[in-house]
Amino acid sequence: MSGSIIIAAGGTGGHISPGVSLAEVLVEKGEQFGFDRVYLHSLIRNKDNPDLLSPPCEVLWHHIPQLGGLRTIVYPFLFIFPFLKTVFLFKKLKVEAVIGMGGYSSLPAILYAIIWRKKLYLCEQNCIPGSITRRFHGFAKAVALSFPLAQGQKQFGKVIGNPLRKRILPEHMGIRTNENLHENKKNNLNVLVLGGSQGARQLNQMILKAMENKDISAKYKFRILTGTSLYDETKSKSKENAEIISYANDMKPNYEWANLVIARSGAGVIAECLVFGLPMILIPYPFAKDNHQKENALFVESNGAARVIHSTSDDPTPLVKILLEWKEQFEVLKEMGHQSLSLSNINAAYQTLNYFFKETKI
Repeated sequence: MSGSIIIAAGGTGGHISPGVSLAEVLVEKGEQFGFDRVYLHSLIRNKDNPDLLSPPCEVLWHHIPQLGGLRTIVYPFLFIFPFLKTVFLFKKLKVEAVIGMGGYSSLPAILYAIIWRKKLYLCEQNCIPGSITRRFHGFAKAVALSFPLAQGQKQFGKVIGNPLRKRILPEHMGIRTNENLHENKKNNLNVLVLGGSQGARQLNQMILKAMENKDISAKYKFRILTGTSLYDETKSKSKENAEIISYANDMKPNYEWANLVIARSGAGVIAECLVFGLPMILIPYPFAKDNHQKENALFVESNGAARVIHSTSDDPTPLVKILLEWKEQFEVLKEMGHQSLSLSNINAAYQTLNYFFKETKI
């Protein structure tokens, strides 16, 4: 195979980040997999996404309208012009293969591959496949999964792991095995709080209320990444010795600092915590499409790497209960960290591409 390959990674950060990690490997080892050029295909509105500010390859920007609402009836008419632009561009670039990372924004590239009989591969990040993966996996030569699909879902694809960017990968094995828990037996345990892009206010408020418990504030040191829009609000309500951060472009130092993580259960955040061997308290975003965050969290919990709190309020009671339970249980946390590490795959990006282009012998 020769020519160009397109990585369609234009939806949310959960689609973009693993797409960029695949691009990193293809840029470095493209000839090994049979491609002359690598391109990312992403929405114009993602130009400020941190992963696309300094991308490993050229980004082809497009503007496909989002499906939904009143636009559903007229969507084909809104879709056709940007789709034709995509077709002409891909033909000019001699695109021979497409990797779809999910989300409606990958639709033009996927349809190009299907209609013009190019090689199509799909990556699915969640335990419940997104609508694009469900509808088009039958056209794909191979599908790579980050986690096993939830019970009751039609089973397809191969579980490999969520591809991670090079800059997030830990460099020291001691960090990955969570041995830093030993160093904190007589000191505070470091808790990293990640609200994510959706519903961060709930987590922020839950943590601040939990810190009102004297035993918790004495034992745990919190670092809260609030999200830019909620920083001032959270900072003004914080009365305890919490470290409040609006945003971190480089997450590696935060994961290296942490002994455990409290977070939503998006596939990307989970994969990053796993590769650092971190035990987790996961609070799924209850309004996520198809409730996929709940299934992601339950998978990690069922493998002993997390505890899950199902809540739509900022009531800290279940969180306080878990933190008090863990206050002196360092061996429990250590074992959870080891279970977390066992679920990770630091080489998922390379192995995904190897599966697509070598194991499937296409």
